[in-house]
Amino acid sequence: MKKILLSLVTLLAVGSIAARATTAYFSDTETSTGNTFSAGSLDLTVDGKNGENVIKWTLTNLRPGNQPLGRYTLNNSGSVNGYLNLSKIALTSQENECLEPETGDPTCGATDPGELQDVLGFTLFWDNDCNNWVGTGDVKIYDGLLANVPASISVNRPLNAGASQCLSAQFNWWNTPIDNLAMSDGVTLDLEFDLTQNEITP
Repeated sequence: MKKILLSLVTLLAVGSIAARATTAYFSDTETSTGNTFSAGSLDLTVDGKNGENVIKWTLTNLRPGNQPLGRYTLNNSGSVNGYLNLSKIALTSQENECLEPETGDPTCGATDPGELQDVLGFTLFWDNDCNNWVGTGDVKIYDGLLANVPASISVNRPLNAGASQCLSAQFNWWNTPIDNLAMSDGVTLDLEFDLTQNEITP
């Protein structure tokens, strides 16, 4: 009986040593401290100006056959890629005065807003080679009468950080039956360029 008990004690002791041995392991600890976070930016400039109103056209003495051209250079000076769209497009028309050739217009001199926007064609396009003319690879975003231009144009044109894009415009005054009605009239075009992180849903 004594021998049996001694054997049992021996087995228990060995088992305890084995259990302690299996808790040992290799380890290594690395640190990650001083992590910093900063927000990116979207910063749109128009013709190199930031936060300033850009007047592209001041056209006077327009007449049938004229085709004035102009170009905006849009640059994303920020660090985040964005999408370009146009909004707040508005026209303000002026009758100015009623000359004798306009006598065919019964509203001339009253509350008539003028007819210049009704005879001016307006083509707005992404101008890839920045030469003011629609060519291969250029994309028209509006082509019609100035009077019918929508209040916004959602095109979601990609403009990556550090990149530039030319947006050109052509005004065309072709001969029309109502040319005389637009004599001495004026029109003001306002628009806003929007650069957003995400695409705009039309």
